[in-house]
Amino acid sequence: MMDDSEIERIYSQQLHEELLNQTRLAVTQFIELCPDVFGLENLILQTDQFLSPINERVAQLYQDVCETYTDNGLPFDHAWNWIMLWRQQLSFKALSDNYGQDQVVTAVHPRARKAVSQIYKENLDKYMQWFPWSWFSEMQFIGAGGFSAVYSVCMTPVYDPQPLRMALKIVDDKLLNEISVQSKAFLPLLFQGLTVCESTGDLMMVMKCSNDGNLEDHMQQLPLGDLDLKTITGTILRLAANLADLHKVGMCHRNVHPRNIVCTDSDYFLVDYRFATPSRESSSVTALTKAVYGRLPYVAPEVRQGIYTEKSDIYSLGIIIWQLVSKVIFPSPDVLLDGNKGSEDHVYRIEPVPGLPDWYQKLYVACLEPRPENRPDALEICQALQPIHNNLDFSVPLDRRVTEYIVARRAEAADHLRTYAKVKGIVSASTTRLYTLSNLPSTQQFVALPFENACFQSVWTVTDAYDDTFSLSAYIDTTAPTLI
Repeated sequence: MMDDSEIERIYSQQLHEELLNQTRLAVTQFIELCPDVFGLENLILQTDQFLSPINERVAQLYQDVCETYTDNGLPFDHAWNWIMLWRQQLSFKALSDNYGQDQVVTAVHPRARKAVSQIYKENLDKYMQWFPWSWFSEMQFIGAGGFSAVYSVCMTPVYDPQPLRMALKIVDDKLLNEISVQSKAFLPLLFQGLTVCESTGDLMMVMKCSNDGNLEDHMQQLPLGDLDLKTITGTILRLAANLADLHKVGMCHRNVHPRNIVCTDSDYFLVDYRFATPSRESSSVTALTKAVYGRLPYVAPEVRQGIYTEKSDIYSLGIIIWQLVSKVIFPSPDVLLDGNKGSEDHVYRIEPVPGLPDWYQKLYVACLEPRPENRPDALEICQALQPIHNNLDFSVPLDRRVTEYIVARRAEAADHLRTYAKVKGIVSASTTRLYTLSNLPSTQQFVALPFENACFQSVWTVTDAYDDTFSLSAYIDTTAPTLI
């Protein structure tokens, strides 16, 4: 028999659900009264006109909702009981439920109809909010992400007048693939929804602005400013968790490098899933096309033989793990493509970084093992590193020898750029490009590490600063993975 507290809890929960449903209905009615404010005039026939300004009507509705919660003795959460409901009611799924999928597709600009149809076909409609073009202002071109233009904008939603800095990116077939992969893998999502440019009819992805740039920018600008081991292991765990989620649903990223890792709100996200393919097809696609989009030296050695698996993504992550402590920014690969290359290619070498804990070196060495089967998978990285990360002090500065190594490698890179620029006039950094397998340079000769040539589980036993020994095989058997 239920006691009074249990009955009260159930009643409170049912009351809260009822208030949520009432608010959803009020939001839907509000949208139907002024569809032009939400860019839906081609979908919804306007039946009334507001006599008062729109912002006053929104403010009145907000006040009414807040008072309803207060009168019923329930706490009101602005994000969950207001913002989230507006976003849900403006999702492509809600729009199709209310007005019909065909009608939604027909209502958008003709140039965007194919992409919107694909969104429904891929069952992505529940992840997508519709944003009217009128909510965006101060549009500025900020660069090209992959092969698509990216713009910075100020967004002011009607239901939340606090301006937000966002980014817009023109959607093509590759970007639809990117959205699909991220959604199905339940990866951290930077995109918020979609809009259509009024003047061009281009469908554009609305994304959170990467306010701290990408990981390579971060390393370039602050080479000695992020040498805390706790911060670094946290970053590795985030990236490994991203890959674990992706690999769990049977997908390979196929273009992991620091510029595809963006920082926003003090967190790192792996992005650019345009070239992601199902794991079972990655090798056959690579072998069939005899080409790969990639960036040197992040392309795993087996790719030159037309082999691409999840472990190829791990190789790329291994180089990033090494870079997080070496802070090496790899220059243009043109010297590697030059048949007359000389000693200039020493700037690509990957070697042990002095002054690191043994377990850290073991981790990146394992990820860079020449034989893919010897590398850990992404989940094993999380399982091996999580207990170490948890036991580290809040702040763990790295050894002085690490700083000295960074300074020396930076000086080498600067000298390389000066010397090579005189000959070739090339000073750019390494970039993603299309390589045929026949002209893809090998970078294995630059990796001078003490490989174990054995599987990860057999070599991963480390002792951390607290003299606690962690055996991966024992950890896997007894502990469920904890992904940060």
